[in-house]
Amino acid sequence: MNTTRQVRIIFTTDIHGNYFPFDFRHQRWGKGSLQRVHAFVAQECQRDPGSTLLIDGGDMLQGEPTSYYFNFVDKNERHKVADMCNFIGYDAGVIGNHDIETGHKVFDRYIHDCNFPILGANAIDINTEKPYFQPYTIFYRSGVKIALIGFVTPAIPHWIPRTVWHDLRFEDIQSSAKKWIDIIKKEENPDFIIGLFHSGMDEGIITEQYRENATRETASNIEGFDLILYGHDHTANTEEITNPAGKKILCINPGSYAHNVAVINIQFTLDENNNVIGNEIINKRTHYIGTVRNLHGKEFRKNFFREYQGVSKFASEILGTSHSDIQITDAYFGSSSYIDLIQSLQLKISNADISFAAPLFFNAVIKSGPIKISDLFNIYRFEDKLYTLKLYGHEIKSYLEMSYDGWINQMSGPDDDFLKTCPMKNAPDKLGFKNFIFNFDSASGINYTVDVSKELGNRVEITSTSQGKPFDMNGIYICATTAYRANGGGELLTKGAGLTKEEIEERIIAATEHDIRHYMMEHIRNTHDIYPQPRNNWRFIPDDWVKIASERERALLFSDDSIIEEETPDGK
Repeated sequence: MNTTRQVRIIFTTDIHGNYFPFDFRHQRWGKGSLQRVHAFVAQECQRDPGSTLLIDGGDMLQGEPTSYYFNFVDKNERHKVADMCNFIGYDAGVIGNHDIETGHKVFDRYIHDCNFPILGANAIDINTEKPYFQPYTIFYRSGVKIALIGFVTPAIPHWIPRTVWHDLRFEDIQSSAKKWIDIIKKEENPDFIIGLFHSGMDEGIITEQYRENATRETASNIEGFDLILYGHDHTANTEEITNPAGKKILCINPGSYAHNVAVINIQFTLDENNNVIGNEIINKRTHYIGTVRNLHGKEFRKNFFREYQGVSKFASEILGTSHSDIQITDAYFGSSSYIDLIQSLQLKISNADISFAAPLFFNAVIKSGPIKISDLFNIYRFEDKLYTLKLYGHEIKSYLEMSYDGWINQMSGPDDDFLKTCPMKNAPDKLGFKNFIFNFDSASGINYTVDVSKELGNRVEITSTSQGKPFDMNGIYICATTAYRANGGGELLTKGAGLTKEEIEERIIAATEHDIRHYMMEHIRNTHDIYPQPRNNWRFIPDDWVKIASERERALLFSDDSIIEEETPDGK
């Protein structure tokens, strides 16, 4: 006689440092968090006892003052985020690109301290030609043998400098999935195979070697998966994709920052010999946990109260005083105190001739007055190191031409659209930018104009250096930029300046030991008083067109009822 048994899967992904239900970056109570994951999971298991798997989709270690503190400030031997995940009861996870970005010292320590496997079948150790991370794991739940295979987006070389992952290479997910499904079927003969992807649904970076977001492609072309849990693109989604055998494969992503979890209930049919002869996903949902509060959440807080206090003390440290507001929105309309604060610091650290920088938040503002460490996470979002490299004058112009082309439209008059905008993904009734703002680089160290009436290639006119010397199109200049940009991120150095990845590497002169935010902290701590002001070394022209269009579009984008922080896709 046949019997049925159920397995429940709870899935989180792209936590990005959201461990406590307090937003240390904005100094206010927040949504989601690992604390609420614990409260939700414990509550679910109490209400509906059964066989459960708790799985994470990667990018646990980056994004907020919390993760920065536990990665680089807290000197305890054990990684406290691993302790949190162990306390919650995670059964498995996959490595994310931002986890790898923290460096071996951090992610190796985290993996060592986790009481569960962190997977990554397509991240290959070049010294052994075997996966650096555990490729898969096997679970037995309710008499069912379940295989879980993990994959990380192979686009990591596009964003992260080789020095961080020099002993690794990353295989295309589709080809790696086919290989590991064959191995697992032959060696393990599981009843159910789950793919765990730190890779978005589709689009993203596509090259001859790999596809950044490979979920749709892999689900459509590879047989063997019964379920795919995916993340990386920060977009909550539940979708069935038909594989080559005609089977519909559920692909589910709960979105980022632990605002939601995905819950999947699977019913297995077993024969009289307890062999699995069928399965059916009987319930699937993404569940908002941003307001979950119960006794279990208090248990988490009590257990990690000392860690909470450590982060709170770190984030609330006053470094100095700003004597003017720092408003990110100004950066889209010309020279701004926000970007020029970053530019000034980069020039000081590097002794470069020219600095490139872009906005990293949609609309954050730092008011004049005391500056806390938490404020710097609203000024500078990522743990990017500062690189210096050599560029010819004509390459700098081409670089800037591509940057502004992603940013502005060609106008024929003041009534035309100035900025390239479209509805926001996470708020379709509001306007955001069509392209990624972290690729809107402007330059310091040179004086120039950007003519909105001209076409790509003829917009940027560099008049002189900041020292008043003529700008030489054939001269060589030392330029400061981020590790992301120096690694080809955003393609401003490749498609824009026309350099190959190999040529970029040859042009690199130096890289800082610490991330840019670290130096920003030290600079403000040492100088105490800062006076952020725009350098006004560049502007959009014609002035009258831009003035009219800027006033109109600033109101459309940043009016009081439209202010919303657009989530950054995980690729950066």
